[in-house]
Amino acid sequence: MKKMLLAVSVFCIQYTQAQTIVDFEDKTLPGADTAWLGSDMSGGFTSGGVFFENTYDSQWDYWSNGFIYSNSTDVTTAGYTNDYSAYTGIGANGSANYAVNYNGSIDFGTEKVLESIAITNTTYAALSMLNGDSFGKQFGSPNNAQGNPDGTNGADWFRLLIIGKDAQSNVTDTVIFYLADYRFANSSEDYIVDSWETVDLTPLGEIQFLEFALESSDVSSFGINTPAYFALDNLKYGTASVNSLNLASQEIYPNPTNGNLTVQSEAGTIKVYSLTGELILEQTTNGTQQIDLSRAHAGTYLIETSSSKGIARTRISKI
Repeated sequence: MKKMLLAVSVFCIQYTQAQTIVDFEDKTLPGADTAWLGSDMSGGFTSGGVFFENTYDSQWDYWSNGFIYSNSTDVTTAGYTNDYSAYTGIGANGSANYAVNYNGSIDFGTEKVLESIAITNTTYAALSMLNGDSFGKQFGSPNNAQGNPDGTNGADWFRLLIIGKDAQSNVTDTVIFYLADYRFANSSEDYIVDSWETVDLTPLGEIQFLEFALESSDVSSFGINTPAYFALDNLKYGTASVNSLNLASQEIYPNPTNGNLTVQSEAGTIKVYSLTGELILEQTTNGTQQIDLSRAHAGTYLIETSSSKGIARTRISKI
């Protein structure tokens, strides 16, 4: 069968300057177990050269949208009055400060390439999922918060969509991270994230804006019932130059495919993503690798190969 070279969308990303880590330790708080909520009406704050949007409602005298930074250690108080605490009780890598998100976006000023971000649950969301409350159900239960069957049979989940946008606000890609998942056949594998987890953001490519959306299996006519908060820390980014790879450095065939593909590239790692950013497959390659997507739904997928020479990405069609 004839090989098809898909070079038009293949790029190598290489960092051209030192990486920056946004860890919020450059922000000052008035004492232990406190948080900056935006009451100065500044509209946000800058940390590590990055702007974090914030909206403060002066009528209700409280943070209503965007990001805040905190050093709260409260992992036991349930409810909305404790919506500024990470469920870890501390920042990533044992640091004091971290940020909490409730909608809002991040602006890097110019296009950057992101490496990773540390994510965990807030105490508010985690305890709501663990025990249930007046709005959110107890995860794993077949009933909603009102005690009525909700059709999930306890197969609950709570996930974060991390959305990259370029300087023109066009979506580049989306990375999905599950903050809780109760869909395993073996219930002992069900989990609510209670530690800082590093999420790979390289699939987003070069972006200027980072946006977030939260989705849950626990929904009503008003939207999700799970508290739509998460905590973040150690956002790593750098500037990058994008150069075309040699055409021979990546070959993927056939395309379109019925599911069985050959990938020829540099030795390294192959990852396959859906267009929503969900990781479908990951495996190593010594240069020529067969991959099987026969169980994947028909549609478009992104195949990424990573090596010491950089990252190459190509879109393929599964029929």
